Amino acid sequence: MSSAGVGRFVAALAAEGRVRVMVVEARAPAEELRRRHELSGRAAEIAAEGLVASLLLSAHVKGEERLTVNVRSERPPFAFLADVNGDGTLRARFTPAWLHGERSFAGIMSVLKSLGPRELYRGVAEVRDESFEGALLRYLVTSQQVDGRVRLTARLGPDGRVAMAGGILVERLPDLGPEEFGERFGGALAGDFEDLITGAAFGMIGQEAYEVLGVRDVEYRCGCSRERVVTMLRSLGAQEVASLLAEQGQAEVTCHYCNERYVIDADGLSALLLELDRKSTRLNSSHLVISYAVFCLK
Repeated sequence: MSSAGVGRFVAALAAEGRVRVMVVEARAPAEELRRRHELSGRAAEIAAEGLVASLLLSAHVKGEERLTVNVRSERPPFAFLADVNGDGTLRARFTPAWLHGERSFAGIMSVLKSLGPRELYRGVAEVRDESFEGALLRYLVTSQQVDGRVRLTARLGPDGRVAMAGGILVERLPDLGPEEFGERFGGALAGDFEDLITGAAFGMIGQEAYEVLGVRDVEYRCGCSRERVVTMLRSLGAQEVASLLAEQGQAEVTCHYCNERYVIDADGLSALLLELDRKSTRLNSSHLVISYAVFCLK
């Protein structure tokens, strides 16, 4: 299992409990995403923004639930995929590794909430030449009928690493009217983003104070492991494992999400093949015993 990069998710209430506030600081997870997939330039910035947007959408994910955010952009062409789990762990991938141009894109954004194999919710929204900030707001309005304000951004440092990745979502709850919400929070997320994050650290969104309900760490962590790779090879059967050993002398698997590379060498494949042969022998012996018992009964 690979893990690194811890950020923070803050859930809060403002306006006498009538406005929900979510604040995400995700520089470290976004840098881990950039590093693992060797992203640079605009690709690294868009991927980091996508990671922040996914975390802001995960406010109601808990326990064993998972939120999957999938973006397919036609202009410029790229693919973003992220999983956020109820325990705050997340993983993501972005292709290609390099893009040029603006941060805006056009395509489709889909969001799936699931519990194991069971689908709990699915929403889809079109992205119309917008950044991830605009795409997130459009999704909330069109797919979830949320009245809110969003700010999110990501910035690279001179060394090409992620220097900042964060976001704020302010959502009107039913007890607050749209007009009052607009008056009090319409301009709350305007201005310099670093100033907004600094204010949020002191419990303020613009001129409005908020009450923290909970804080959780968010960590880039993939569920891949050497044990899972061996289990996958075991499922192929003795014939396929023997072919790998004879033709390649090893098995090499790279994780789709975190780019972690696992190599099962010749000794490992030989041990696995021996295990499979022994299992096959035991099964055949059991079959003979059962067949003999049936024959005796006849």
